[in-house]
Amino acid sequence: MTRSGTTRRGGTTATLAAGLLAGLALLATTMAAVRAAPESDDPRLLIDLPADVRQTFLEHMRTHMTTLDQVLQLVGSGRVKEAGALARKEMAIGQGLGIGRHMPAEFREMGFAFHRAADDFARVTQTVADPPDAAGWKSLMTGIAAITTQCAGCHGAYRVR
Repeated sequence: MTRSGTTRRGGTTATLAAGLLAGLALLATTMAAVRAAPESDDPRLLIDLPADVRQTFLEHMRTHMTTLDQVLQLVGSGRVKEAGALARKEMAIGQGLGIGRHMPAEFREMGFAFHRAADDFARVTQTVADPPDAAGWKSLMTGIAAITTQCAGCHGAYRVR
């Protein structure tokens, strides 16, 4: 990295971060497109929910995914503080709908961890420089990874019916 904010290969930290975000967005899109294995081949724990709760739950999960996509787009465009505000508003603790009472304790804890990670990310966005320096970008990406780790863990362990 040079003093002008460019790497030795000529790219700026913002360009590098945008490339990383594009890769994350591609990964998220690819993961969303993968179809679940037939039920008999699916090793994930099945959570059988009442139809109305299941519908609300799935809508809430889609909202989280849409919000995460918007957060990534905001970070990629350099609107870091807005990304944090959106993560806090839509994904942080206190945004639940009470669906957890229908879930196993382990699932609830994963949900709480997701909400805490979103809140932690929002806190990070308030502390990074504007525009973020290399350490700031690292903190932002670490915060986003903490959120997506919870998403991947839950989706890998559970399914609903």
